[in-house]
Amino acid sequence: MSVPTSPQPDRHGPLSRGAVWITAAAWQADPAGPLPVLGTDFRCPDRPTSAVLRIAGLGVFAASINGCPVSPDLLEPGYADYAQRVDYCSYDVTHLLSAGDNVLVIELGPGMYRSQRLDDRWTKIKSNYGDLAACAALTLKYGDGGVEEVISGPGWGGTLGQTRSSNWTGGEDFDARVRLDTSVDGVPDWPRAVVARTPPKLRLSAKTAPPLRVREVVDPIGIRPDAGGNQVIDFGVNFAGWVELDLPADSRVTLRPAELLHDDGTIDPRTEGWDPVYHTVSTGSRPLTWHPRFCYNGLRYLEVGGLDRPLRAEDVRGLVISAAVRATGDFACADPRITDLHRIVHRAVTSNMYSVFTDCPHREKLCFLEELHLAFPVLQWNYDVQAIMINTLQLVREAQAADGHLPLYVPEWDPFPDPWRGDVNWGGVIIMLPWLLHRGYGDRRVLRDNYEAMTRYARHLLDARVDGLLTYGLGDWDGRDFRSVPLVGTATLARLLAVLGQVADELGQAGDAAWWRNESRLVADRVRAEFWNERELTVGEDSIGEVAIALRYGIVPEDRTVAVLDRLEQRIMAAGYVVDLGEVGLPAMIEILAAHDRHETIFRFAVQSEQPGYGYLLRHGATSLTETWDGPTYGISQNHFMLGAIDDWFYAHLAGLQQTPDSRGFRELIIRPRPCGGLGSARAAYRTDRGTFAAEWRIEAGEFRLEAEVPLGSSCLIETPDGHRESVGSGRHVIIRPWAEAAPSTGAGRDADRALEETS
Repeated sequence: MSVPTSPQPDRHGPLSRGAVWITAAAWQADPAGPLPVLGTDFRCPDRPTSAVLRIAGLGVFAASINGCPVSPDLLEPGYADYAQRVDYCSYDVTHLLSAGDNVLVIELGPGMYRSQRLDDRWTKIKSNYGDLAACAALTLKYGDGGVEEVISGPGWGGTLGQTRSSNWTGGEDFDARVRLDTSVDGVPDWPRAVVARTPPKLRLSAKTAPPLRVREVVDPIGIRPDAGGNQVIDFGVNFAGWVELDLPADSRVTLRPAELLHDDGTIDPRTEGWDPVYHTVSTGSRPLTWHPRFCYNGLRYLEVGGLDRPLRAEDVRGLVISAAVRATGDFACADPRITDLHRIVHRAVTSNMYSVFTDCPHREKLCFLEELHLAFPVLQWNYDVQAIMINTLQLVREAQAADGHLPLYVPEWDPFPDPWRGDVNWGGVIIMLPWLLHRGYGDRRVLRDNYEAMTRYARHLLDARVDGLLTYGLGDWDGRDFRSVPLVGTATLARLLAVLGQVADELGQAGDAAWWRNESRLVADRVRAEFWNERELTVGEDSIGEVAIALRYGIVPEDRTVAVLDRLEQRIMAAGYVVDLGEVGLPAMIEILAAHDRHETIFRFAVQSEQPGYGYLLRHGATSLTETWDGPTYGISQNHFMLGAIDDWFYAHLAGLQQTPDSRGFRELIIRPRPCGGLGSARAAYRTDRGTFAAEWRIEAGEFRLEAEVPLGSSCLIETPDGHRESVGSGRHVIIRPWAEAAPSTGAGRDADRALEETS
């Protein structure tokens, strides 16, 4: 990518007039060398009553004042399309300042802004937007009304730090033997900083995405030597973040993360990347506590090489990092297999919840778009994802081409070649995600903000058809194969147009709504004409994925739905509940079966463990949801949430927490639990901004006992498995009914059927 040759010091945006992008001259002379550190000393005549630091970094920054981090926020400022925009962060640093001399230091790493392969390390994305740089303004206010500003410029110091290299996916090198005096006396002696070369159209905006913080500390469950003389640390769970180690003086260690082990106990690093991923640390003359500063890993195991003494468990800790958002959901039931499935799905969501939702926390770390809507219910049940998603939609709009085309991932730093680029389920996020956010959070603004981009994308898809079909893309992608591309792509188009009609209705655009609904019908008719076999009651090549998608997206004629669904269910049962589905077909199958109260089939699909599937993952030791159904027995990512659709079924059907089709922001609710699989109890809770929506049921002594909690300002229809219904308001409620094993009433399924129509 091109880099401007002339400095651009005036694009401070709202940060502070006169603040300049700066870097270290020594780094600018050798960008392949150690990383830059910037700093300035300043004097406060009195202790400030208020001090706010606003800082933007091109790359990843870590800032400190008087030796203390300015915030617990990590890996700032998050992902951006650096050719267009970068966020600045604001911190209240009043507590860090004192009267007299103070010092501000900013360390910089490349992140995805400058992703270059400098050695043998794995580098997924190649990018180079310019110099690693910072732009900062510290506003100081005093009790007498005085105001001062400390702003970045060539008067600051700029030197090279102890972090000798950093690669967002490949690892980091650190050398404590390098002298770096960051004290108030040392910084004035640094060489002067220089104006940085930055993207010519760069603008600044205030950060709106949640920051990243340490969410959990994981202690190792074992440390043992391997055949090569290294030490292998087992954290017992697959997570994303940093490993922190207490290392002895005068040591040089190499750290290699991994998700899997070979049979001989050595690490199997295949899933980390297609080339080596490692860190090196030299401690110098004193012991050192170290973790990476400018990148992170996804791992369960860590190989430590180069130590001449054994590590103790207390010398090592895993720092789980994710976006600092509110946890919203809890689920558990009487069957530990189901509860454990929820646990590993939840772990995968947490591990990929950064400034955007990533596909995996190791080899790629990219925001692939299809997961954001196909797995949206799973994300929402577990966390308050509204702010992350709204920020991501801005990145999507910024990535949209003039003709409406959207890429596979955002920000699109390094475009993928076809057929990877441009699939309808990936680009379709611009239509589906605002609609799902509106339904989930009652946010009409997200529809208005994205409506123009939605319509441009829809028209692009209509123009891209060949003989009425979308013939490119990934189809029912399963992590390995392209499946049923024209059928899946064009059926998805029909669904997107139908949802766009609903969006237009919601925005009061009646004419648009009618037009989009009509286009949806025409596209569905074209798919039906091409792929529906009325005589055989089959779709396409009759794979389970094709049938599930055709049922869920309204391609199967309405009067044939039950017959086709019956046949689909019989095929699943005959296959021993082993179903090889991709990420489009999976939620379609679960949703259509659930809508017709085929819960026993879903349960058995969830727990079968003899062949690849959910139960198989648990049987083979998965501690986070994996990218493919064969999980730990296959060397692809062990920490993906794309197959997490089953978690929605746990909340919405096993426990029974649902919204009515017309509800927005969980105002009008349904509790409709569906016991199956011999379960004796289940419970789930979802914390809205107005209170908790929860249900807990138990079967014992011939009774079905349901305890419900309804948030303030909500109404709820409670329906027990015997068909009994009660309408209640906010508060706690207990319903006890006689229990006898029986199929749920068919009439009860109509609410779920109508709910499906909301997004069909």
